[in-house]
Amino acid sequence: MREPLLGLEVGRRGLHKTGRLPTAAQMLPTTYSFFLPACFLTPMPSSRSLPVASATLLILTGFLLYSCSSPSPTTNETAPAAEVTPQPSRQFPFGGKVDSLDGIAGHTFGQPLSAFPKMRLLPPTPGRLTRTYEYEGSEGWFGKHHQQVRTQFYYFLNGKFCRFMALGDPTVLRPKATYLFGPGQAEGKYRLFWEGSRARAAYSEQASGMGMEGQLDVLSKTLEAEQAAQAQAKFKAENAQ
Repeated sequence: MREPLLGLEVGRRGLHKTGRLPTAAQMLPTTYSFFLPACFLTPMPSSRSLPVASATLLILTGFLLYSCSSPSPTTNETAPAAEVTPQPSRQFPFGGKVDSLDGIAGHTFGQPLSAFPKMRLLPPTPGRLTRTYEYEGSEGWFGKHHQQVRTQFYYFLNGKFCRFMALGDPTVLRPKATYLFGPGQAEGKYRLFWEGSRARAAYSEQASGMGMEGQLDVLSKTLEAEQAAQAQAKFKAENAQ
């Protein structure tokens, strides 16, 4: 005759019949979330009961391994892992157009002075490596809006166009800047920045007289680095004497 013990049918010879759950004294220390049956604590069976006891041990061992390896009922093994799409890293999110233009409308950085007609050289600033010219013509967008954008400076490093600055009516200058370079990165209400890998632009407004004055600066980062290297070399040469 075979009787169930803790839900398993095993031979009576290999087990102690209890009819109830094992007590604390009949349990082994374990980290699992269930109890070991009392048969694991019974004395070694005689040689006649070895086959039955071995079968019992195999059945219970299989039960324990299944319990440990079975996934939680709440675990959905078939559910695919959530895919995270990496976002492309954009080092210069506002510099696409300023890099593409690489200068201003009609002129690119690095052009020689001969490509800029109607320029008037301003007195040099002591210690500055660049030369500053003021545009006095009427060609191009800035020339057509000379009444609203009265001041237009062109800077040259070693005879190459490296920077542009305009001062004028913000209601005219700011829309032109955003048209050329895009919306830009705002810093407060009166500042915009465009940072590219090759060029940089900045727009700002300041109180002037009874109103506001806009200022647009555009410069070449390549020629800016060249200017910094020349300034450093000049400083070392002057201090070496």
